[in-house]
Amino acid sequence: MDAKKKLIVQMARWTGVVLALAALMGAFALLLDLRDRRSFDEETRRLSRQRVEESRAYLADLAQRIVALPVDATLASEIESRYFEQRADGSLYVWAMDTKGDFAFGVPRSAFDKLNAIYDREVTPRLKEGVFLDRQTFLLGLIDDSDDMGAEAISGQARELVPLWRVDRGERDGSFVLSTPLKTAGGALGSLYLKWRPSGRQERHRDDDGFKAALAGAGVAGVLSFVFLWILLPTWVYVDARERGVRRAPLFAFLTVLSSLVGLVVYLIARPEDRRTLACPGCGREVNGGAFCPHCGRDLSRSFCPACRYPLQADWAYCPTCRTEIKAPAAGAPVPEAG
Repeated sequence: MDAKKKLIVQMARWTGVVLALAALMGAFALLLDLRDRRSFDEETRRLSRQRVEESRAYLADLAQRIVALPVDATLASEIESRYFEQRADGSLYVWAMDTKGDFAFGVPRSAFDKLNAIYDREVTPRLKEGVFLDRQTFLLGLIDDSDDMGAEAISGQARELVPLWRVDRGERDGSFVLSTPLKTAGGALGSLYLKWRPSGRQERHRDDDGFKAALAGAGVAGVLSFVFLWILLPTWVYVDARERGVRRAPLFAFLTVLSSLVGLVVYLIARPEDRRTLACPGCGREVNGGAFCPHCGRDLSRSFCPACRYPLQADWAYCPTCRTEIKAPAAGAPVPEAG
């Protein structure tokens, strides 16, 4: 029994080492992945700030070049050329409103023509009905959806237009809106607006294959080690219980299978303090449970149960612990003499 317990303990020790190494590998891989994600997020924020600063500088430059509304065709063409150049990265919309709140110009022209036509047809007639939705709010909320809007996109009810203005979207998809006043020596002309919305093909963080492989390997090793330890615990409980003569060794082992450490603690509390030792009824010295006493040569076949090694009395036909039938020795069988 001692050899079996030592083997189980040795296997459990090495399994615990593997489990600890798997946990360390998984934690290290997670830390590296977290650091990589933070670096990616910082770079994304840096590029976003850079985009905002570039757009702010571009808007300020346009405001200085605009001396009258509507703008001349050459400047409008330059703005539209920039729109198409940056279309792969995102959509850049530029428009101006005069001091009265009327639309002055917008790029790209097709998108603003479409929205202005919808506003004049669907919203303007209902302003007298108590519906308030100014043109600037309408353009600001729907300009980046203009490509997907057709004549049937608006139902004709002004109240259904209001939910389409998603003012919080800039915080979620990286879009932003900038504005600056238009002034000349003669006074204010109006306001110039710029809205930027990233394309749907924005780069996203991709997990490194090395991180994935490390996490997968650590996970598999950890699970296998944990399952193996779960099996070794009840095995050790069963072997130790049999060694100490505990009658309900299978029950304690089953309890440990179900509850792991809880079952082990219960068994350690309930088990006998000392291991059961087998003593020869002839000489009284300790024996290892064999068929004959190694000290005096006495026949032990009916002294201990051959299954569980429980001490038996001479007239018993069955073991009181495991109910194994105790067979009488064959007639004429040689019995070694003591000494």
